[in-house]
Amino acid sequence: MILSLLFGFSSAQTAVDELRGDISEKQQQLDQLTGEIQNLQREITRRQNQAASLKNELALFDLQIRQTEGQIAAAELEINQLSAKILETQITIQDKEEQIEKQKEFLAETLRLINEYDAVTPLEITLANKTFSEFLDQVQYTTNLQEKNQEALEKIRMLKEELEKKKAELLGQLQSQEESRAQLREVKTSLDEQRSGKQVLLTRTRGQEKIYQSLLTDAAKKQEEVSREILELEINIRQQLGIKTLPPIEGILRWPMSGILTQGYGNTGFTALGYNFHNGIDIGAPPGTKIYAAGDGLVYATGTGQAAYGNWVVLKHTISRDGKVFNIYTLYGHLQNFVVAEGQAVRGGDLLGFNGNTGNTTRLLYGPERGYHLHFTIFDEEGFNIRGGAFQDKFGPYQIPYGYTYNPLNFLK
Repeated sequence: MILSLLFGFSSAQTAVDELRGDISEKQQQLDQLTGEIQNLQREITRRQNQAASLKNELALFDLQIRQTEGQIAAAELEINQLSAKILETQITIQDKEEQIEKQKEFLAETLRLINEYDAVTPLEITLANKTFSEFLDQVQYTTNLQEKNQEALEKIRMLKEELEKKKAELLGQLQSQEESRAQLREVKTSLDEQRSGKQVLLTRTRGQEKIYQSLLTDAAKKQEEVSREILELEINIRQQLGIKTLPPIEGILRWPMSGILTQGYGNTGFTALGYNFHNGIDIGAPPGTKIYAAGDGLVYATGTGQAAYGNWVVLKHTISRDGKVFNIYTLYGHLQNFVVAEGQAVRGGDLLGFNGNTGNTTRLLYGPERGYHLHFTIFDEEGFNIRGGAFQDKFGPYQIPYGYTYNPLNFLK
């Protein structure tokens, strides 16, 4: 085989065994890196809950940079691991194709022999054999050829099924590799932003706490307007619709991103951005973490901007319970980047984009080292809408998805 010769292996199985060992070793390294990244995320979350100070913000920058460097290393390792898996699958595919060809050759030979015997009449077969025992042997041989023929056909069928499965697996691995490469690009962009942001903070404050607190106050006043705009829109919807009756359907949706739940739904007590009712949940994770569709649906709308939800995606889902059909919308906010387009059909688990801190996040109060999280909201179909923001003269173009919301934790697995 070409691939095994290239790598100096005597057989496909030897090559596969070597690759599997390499994949296992990379997985151990990846697990270790993932643990380190999660520990840094916990420390980042702890520090984010402390009072804002210049010293604390500089420490957060350093933690975030370390975490992002870990993310880059993990993404590169994942790409290398996927490359090894792809090669393993390609070797297996080639081996299956060779087995199919061998079975085809065997089948062709048995068919040739069967055709030869079919051309001979029973009388000729009888006369050609001296004894009845030889005649029975000849009949048995013909029967065995027929059985071998069926075995070869069954072998080809099974090999073809395995081959199609491996080819589908290969396509999935190639897609995952592309997603990992895209994630790596986003994480590297985030790292550049964090390093630049730290320098900007040092330059603007000249290392003085008083100047930092002044900048913080100015940012808070600007962002409070947009936050109250969202709150008022949703209060009006609730006043119009009253109490909705869509029952919780636990497990109907999957978690859209791996991370730490940093803020729940409802009256969470967080007022730094001008609201006291949180219309979704926040999941904290390193920059560039992959964000997935929570369920099957349609990309209803997407948006970008410097205010409200920043870069966001809205999916429309049709769900059922007790014979009744409901439509809901899921919002994914503050993305670094999204990779889907309006009107696109998606399945649960499909990649939507990457974790960021765009829009109205704590980044705008404290700095770019803050705010990396996914904001996830579930809206009822009735009353859901999207409108242009009221403060575009200050923040540039942005749109706000709004409506009657539900607690996402009642729907997630």
